[in-house]
Parts: sequence; structure tokens; C-alpha cells
Amino acid sequence: MNNLLKVPTKESRALQLLKQLIPPASVVHSFLLFDGNLEAGLAKDERYVVAHTNKYVIYEFWKCVQEDPDRLAKIVEHFQPIEDVNIFHLLQENWARYPDPFMRSAIFLLLNRYSADGQISHGIFNAEAYRPTHLVNLRRTRLPNVHFALDKGDDYLENMSNTHGTCDYIFLPVFSYSLNLLEEGRSQGLEETKVHHKKLKQWVDTTDQKVVLLYHNISAVTYLYEGYNMYFVDQWGRSVESRENATEILIANF
Repeated sequence: MNNLLKVPTKESRALQLLKQLIPPASVVHSFLLFDGNLEAGLAKDERYVVAHTNKYVIYEFWKCVQEDPDRLAKIVEHFQPIEDVNIFHLLQENWARYPDPFMRSAIFLLLNRYSADGQISHGIFNAEAYRPTHLVNLRRTRLPNVHFALDKGDDYLENMSNTHGTCDYIFLPVFSYSLNLLEEGRSQGLEETKVHHKKLKQWVDTTDQKVVLLYHNISAVTYLYEGYNMYFVDQWGRSVESRENATEILIANF
């Protein structure tokens, strides 16, 4: 699948190595759904993927894409082009208030693409970020073998525990890492999920389910998951032996 959404971090190149870790015919429950590229890539190549999010706006966007991408594309086309930064900020403030789910999802996509860093509810306007090919990609999107799941509550760790016995692998495209300092009280967009990395590590330590995590190449991640199997991916998606040559790290507890 051509990328529909722009990730707020660097685009992942880890799909090929991820498919080596998760064999065909596997049932995969993924969490922290956002751009959906890796989930769609796994599903396209004979894995059955249940993509979880506890953020309704992300769930709604992907359900609209799955159900009627052409209808969604027509609405996106109606708003094109966004040339005024004031219009962009107005949409940021009000997009979630539109009553129609396809309208909300269309603006969700536009804000993501016109935002310099891929954020929805906040971000810097970049009039050059959107391309006409994005509409073509949207109309061509098909998502076989993908089921989107909206989880209740804010605790994705609890939701992962609830999948026990229902899947072969759990996958988390975490990407960014932080020490979670000074995050209390910080406002979050409707599309954002806060990951407490040490609590995630504690969950991985105690589960008997097969788990694969994906992070950007950050030394603190290798220290945190010392003793686990680590696989390094370079900027071209190739498996490399040395972390120094990698841009991403896949971590597996099996």
C-alpha cells in the first residue's frame, strides 16, 4: 500500500525484516495504530492483522478508508488546495466537530499531509507537503486481511493482555522513545497515545505472548531491552549486523 498518512516520525523501512519475524498465515494483533503502513504490508502478504487503537478518530479514519475510499477522496479533493495558513489552523481547531465521519476523516488526512511533521491537532503548516498522487493512492487503497479494532479505555497495555490466546504475535510500532519526563499535564491531540516505555518493558517482561516492538535506533532502547533479540534495519530496509549502521530496531521476546 502506498502511504496514505505521513508519520510524525521517520517513515519505517522495516517491513521486510518484520515479515521474516512474523511468518505467513500468522494472526497478528498490532497496537498503537496510526499510519497503518506496516499493518497493511503484513496483511497484504498473507498475515491476518487486527489493528488496535483506543483513539476513535484513528479508528474512524481507517474504517472510512476501508469502506469507501472513493467517497473519502472526493471530499479531500473538494478542500484542495489549502493555501492559507489561517484556514489550516481553523481546520486544526474545528475538524473533530464536523458531524459527518467521512468529512472528519477527510480533514484528518489533509491536516496530516499539510502538517510539516504529520501531526493532526497541532503542527506547522507546509503548503508544499501535499501531492495530487495522494488522492490516487487513496482511491486505490484496499485492505484485505485487516480488521480495525477500537479498544475501550486509555490503557493499551490492558488491552494487549486481553488478546491472550487469540493471536500468534503482538506487534507495536512504537518508533519514538523518551524518558517520559515533564509529560504530566501536557495536552494531547485526539489522535495521540502516550507510551510509558518502562511500563511497556515491564509488560513485555511478564507476558508469555510473542511480542515484536519497533523503535527508531536510539541507544537507550538497546540498554532498556538488553538481553532481548534485536534486529537492526538500515535506511534502505536492509538487515544489518551493527546498530551503528541502523535507523530502526526490531525487538523480539522469542
